[in-house]
Amino acid sequence: MEHLLLEEVKVLKLEFTNSELEDIKSKIHFTPLQERIIRYRQNELSIVEMSMLENCSEPKISKEIRKIKKKIMKVI
Repeated sequence: MEHLLLEEVKVLKLEFTNSELEDIKSKIHFTPLQERIIRYRQNELSIVEMSMLENCSEPKISKEIRKIKKKIMKVI
């Protein structure tokens, strides 16, 4: 069962309408970095571009994206 949930998290895209995104943000506490990553994803920036903007590694951005997805899956 847990394996299935993890598979769902892997395929979850951060493609929401503005109203859906605002609703999700009202239910979940995101860190400032996570908020920026969501904004970057809305603007279709790549992980490489995000890492350069944030001055951190690509694995760090990927890890934060996984955290965001897990948080969203909890409220969906």
